Amino acid sequence: LYHGYRDVMEHWDKVLPGRVTHIRYEDLVKDLPGMAPKILEKAGVPWDPAVLEFHQKKHAVNTLSTTQVRKGVYSHHLKGWKRYEEFLEPLLKRIGSRVEFKLSTSLTPSTS
Repeated sequence: LYHGYRDVMEHWDKVLPGRVTHIRYEDLVKDLPGMAPKILEKAGVPWDPAVLEFHQKKHAVNTLSTTQVRKGVYSHHLKGWKRYEEFLEPLLKRIGSRVEFKLSTSLTPSTS
């Protein structure tokens, strides 16, 4: 499944260069105020500063991660997968050389 995903993404990046917007989760988490306006701009959605306060909204959140939504964006779990690295070894072997993926975010964060 992972190889299929990578094949499809590599195809579209090759035939339509610059049309797919790549955003690394780590970049989004580390700079949500800088990244969020650029993501909305790229999607053609007008900017609303309330986007940054999503976790403070009182409306219902229909997802299994409701408690996570209420915490907002946090970065202390970015390397949390490392605890399970030994158990992921069979998967890493199946992925092979594609385990190293040098994807970079294709948007430059806002500075305002």
